[in-house]
Amino acid sequence: MDWSLDRHLRRRMAVTVLALAALTLAFATGVAAVLAWGLEWLSRLFSLGVPFELRFALGGVVTLLGSVVMLWQALRTDAVETFDAVAVGSEAYPGLYATVTRLAQAADLPVPSVHVTDRERPLAMTTGLSTSDTKLVVSTGLLDVLDANELEAVIAHEIAHIKNRDATVMTLAEFPLASARSLGRTLQHSGGVHIALVAVALASYAFWGIGRLLVAALSRSRELAADRGASALVGDPAALASALETLDSDVPSAPDRDAREAALVSLSIVPDEQETPWPKLTYRDGWPIFWSYRLPVRRACRRLNEQHFRPILATHPATNERIDCLKSLEREHTTGTTGSETGLKHC
Repeated sequence: MDWSLDRHLRRRMAVTVLALAALTLAFATGVAAVLAWGLEWLSRLFSLGVPFELRFALGGVVTLLGSVVMLWQALRTDAVETFDAVAVGSEAYPGLYATVTRLAQAADLPVPSVHVTDRERPLAMTTGLSTSDTKLVVSTGLLDVLDANELEAVIAHEIAHIKNRDATVMTLAEFPLASARSLGRTLQHSGGVHIALVAVALASYAFWGIGRLLVAALSRSRELAADRGASALVGDPAALASALETLDSDVPSAPDRDAREAALVSLSIVPDEQETPWPKLTYRDGWPIFWSYRLPVRRACRRLNEQHFRPILATHPATNERIDCLKSLEREHTTGTTGSETGLKHC
């Protein structure tokens, strides 16, 4: 089965990055304008007479510096450190290391460093901003539940992510969303009632919501592209389909997981069963906004989330959808027919 770089995914990544860049620029301009407004108040208080252009420039500098700090913190979030994974070689895990080496060489990639975390939850993900410093992280839970063919297919899926360079794009795309959500939460719990702070908080959540839709759509596309790449790399789509079925039935929900772990688990081959995409709105003392209406509002939000929001905010396609795609690829591989001819979904 032939495999080349996924052009559809490349176009999707380019469009997403450009759209997020435009949104980020608009949002940053608004934040800088609000800061300039605040500096105007200080200017009047101390009779400084600072012109608007200078105040806006200072607001832009503050916004830029804050963004740099947040980006640095985001890049420090590493799966190896977060999951306490340890580097392993051919001595500790000869079969795993040999599989990674063989598949990386078949994809014409540098062999990523292999790390294993002692977690019961099945995990498989790649991190790194370039193909030369990529780290492959798997859990002992993954190694325990998969057979050799399934494990090879899962490793091939992660190698496909490296080949497509989509992990780097996802890391950079997630940064402005995390920054906006962090800013919104900070202002929400600050106790301030100034109209400017309320406006920035609402704009932060609006920016996060729109950006979340874009990034989620890209994430689902990259998972399907990696499934196709893995199928081409090992020549056995059925093995990956079997692995997905096994992992999907073995994924526990973990609502109390650390926030850093939750963010990284969304990059794994199979996500959590439960996701809470929308932030909770509370005052700084922890009491929910619209407290007297909390139960009906919560029920309505849960219903909307299950029926409408979860599918479009999910980071992964539904497992049965991915399996249908792989069955279509398997039929093409064995008979030479297309998905439309077999009645199965082609992705």
